[in-house]
Amino acid sequence: MTKQVIWTKSVLEAFIKEGNLNPRQEYIIRTRAKGYTIIKQASELNLSVDQVNKDIAELKKRYDATQIHSQILPPRKKNKKDLIKK
Repeated sequence: MTKQVIWTKSVLEAFIKEGNLNPRQEYIIRTRAKGYTIIKQASELNLSVDQVNKDIAELKKRYDATQIHSQILPPRKKNKKDLIKK
């Protein structure tokens, strides 16, 4: 997700506010924007890597749902795999 959106301070704050993120989701999105690895996030949150990946997948869904109604949030860029699908 960090490569699908350019995370400026205003975009990050808008998503946190408009998406009604809980503290764990907010930590994950802030640290992903800073460049933390999923392993580092999992270690600091005392979670499994799989759980952090599930949280990131939920954040992507929430971002897409929030972006539709937002004046600030840009659409997520599709990844290479999505562009190839027909």
